[in-house]
Amino acid sequence: MATTDSPPTGGYQPSDQLRDCLAAWKKALEETEPKAREALEEGIAQELRDDRQLTLNVLAQHLPWTAEMLRLLMAGRDVPPRERHRQTEGEPVVYKLSERLRDLLADWNLAVSDEKKARASLEQCIADELKAHPALTNSEIAEHLPWSQEQVRVIARAHDVPRRRKRGSDHKLIEENGVPKAVTVPYDWYVQQPGADPGIARR
Repeated sequence: MATTDSPPTGGYQPSDQLRDCLAAWKKALEETEPKAREALEEGIAQELRDDRQLTLNVLAQHLPWTAEMLRLLMAGRDVPPRERHRQTEGEPVVYKLSERLRDLLADWNLAVSDEKKARASLEQCIADELKAHPALTNSEIAEHLPWSQEQVRVIARAHDVPRRRKRGSDHKLIEENGVPKAVTVPYDWYVQQPGADPGIARR
């Protein structure tokens, strides 16, 4: 819904389902994924400590980061400088991720996937909440979320939440010298009114 100067006044409180979805997403975002990433980064550092000839360019071919990003991630982790490859007879050695590093990478990918699923579940909960409470506005539910009402609007549209009329309290009265002069109304509300000028576009 359009931004107004009127604060939410509906006394809305999130359902238990929405609270649970929000808690699950926050845990995945703030705890599970960061721990898995930290373990993976430390595993990369250990891989580089164990193999002095392993270069960042080679290692980056097996990871979702560039060599430059790996260089930044390894800063401050006591990773020794790389040795130059020496010419050896026979076929060059093909590098493969260690079993330990493969497991850490799989754990991190799983944590990232779980965070995405938790967010999708949260967005669905938000949409269900809006559908279950036709008078509930985006600004009211946004008060209980880590997002603005604009983000809530994006979620609502993505889940086909029916648009609703704004309450009269969301209209803004403009006064001049203490005398009412005009009333501004939310754009989404205006375009739904009979006789609305189709030439008026959102700016």
